[in-house]
Amino acid sequence: MKDIDLKNELARYRLDDLLALLSQVEHYQGSLFAIPKKEKLNRLHDLSVRRSVTSSNTIEAISVTPKRENELFDKGADPKNFEDYMLLGYNKALQMVFDSFSYQTIDEAFIKDLHYDMYAGYNPSFGGRYKDKNNVILSVSKAGSEVVFTPPSWEDAPGLVGNLVYQFNQLWSDPSVNRLLLICLFVLDFVCIHPFNDGNGRTSRLLTTFLLLKAGYSLEHYYSLSYVVLENIDGYYSSLKLSDKGWKENDFDPTPFAHYLLFCLSEGYRRLLKMIEINEQKLSAKEKVLLAINQAEKPISKEGLKEILYSLKRGTIEACLTQIMKEGLVQRLGINKNTRYFRK
Repeated sequence: MKDIDLKNELARYRLDDLLALLSQVEHYQGSLFAIPKKEKLNRLHDLSVRRSVTSSNTIEAISVTPKRENELFDKGADPKNFEDYMLLGYNKALQMVFDSFSYQTIDEAFIKDLHYDMYAGYNPSFGGRYKDKNNVILSVSKAGSEVVFTPPSWEDAPGLVGNLVYQFNQLWSDPSVNRLLLICLFVLDFVCIHPFNDGNGRTSRLLTTFLLLKAGYSLEHYYSLSYVVLENIDGYYSSLKLSDKGWKENDFDPTPFAHYLLFCLSEGYRRLLKMIEINEQKLSAKEKVLLAINQAEKPISKEGLKEILYSLKRGTIEACLTQIMKEGLVQRLGINKNTRYFRK
């Protein structure tokens, strides 16, 4: 039978495989902390929240069209179906994370509240309740669904969560414990327990955001970690598969999952700092647009440019694109909404 022993599980990490990533995250957070907080960065927070809502749900195959997304979040449209309710519910739960992380402790009531908020508008009696039947963790790809792990039974789940939370809080107050590694382990254990009938993945990402913010890692104030996870979703399932092997027998290696999560965190910081660097340079609007295109790692859309260049208005970016194209400074791929720009 599975027994939660976080102190012993922390000792299972292969630290040599994680030290470089841990160092990168600390360096990036230090660089971000040194940046003066400017009003224009508030727009980045709004973009990050929206990206987190849509990305975290897309990972679970819950999505709406861009048009519907705009209607729900920008025009205040009433929800009509399951997808609408899930996006709005996740948005509500995520706002609670941002509003409460500075004073809220991690406990079972808070975890249940996050889950409840996700489902409150759609099915209030479902939200915030532990599972009442056994479930599985699925890897979803274009080829179909595959069972990658069978969690503990529904009878064992409440006790495991309670034990996990208790031990986590004890270690959280221990100055000798690396909080990043502790967070990675908490998320892995939570996902493996899979305590709810549905919504476990989304709840785990809400908890990840909450714990990172509480530990002082402020990436998600300005850039969505869930978006990076979505872009590297195969790595999520492959690392989980490696780390959950032997988990129920208390003989597993948490390193692959921690490596994946730390990589996504580091990559998010890297992208954010790159965005800030472009926007803060003393360049003309046209030069900033051209720089963003030239530095893009793959052909970038107009919407992508608007997200990166948060210091410029949408109309300004569009005018600069028109001018740049006339001057033949970049190349274009595709037409209409599928148009992408890349360096010549």
